[in-house]
Amino acid sequence: MKKLLFVLCCLAASTFSYAEGIEMVGDPPNEESKPGNRSQALLPTVDYTDGEVTIDVPYQIDDMAVTIRDNQGVILYSIVIPSITMQYSIVLPDTVDADKYSIQIAYGDIHLIGWF
Repeated sequence: MKKLLFVLCCLAASTFSYAEGIEMVGDPPNEESKPGNRSQALLPTVDYTDGEVTIDVPYQIDDMAVTIRDNQGVILYSIVIPSITMQYSIVLPDTVDADKYSIQIAYGDIHLIGWF
């Protein structure tokens, strides 16, 4: 009887303790990958240094639209890049001296906005 009560208590406790599912992004790990590594979202990254904006992409992207605005909303730079594979650099004009810029990147169904 005590064993049955113990089993029922353990069963009841297990219904309250469960792991919530996590949505993984990217390809499933292959046999060569190290255990414990998790996939990162494959999105472009932007770096700004001394008036130069560098966009790094993890894979080839076709027809990527890039728009850079100043803090007043004035468009400083706008382009549609037909194909980008690794990196694309944009040098902002010397006459541009804003405290804050925004960058909008759009391709396919993805629309990203960031500030620097």
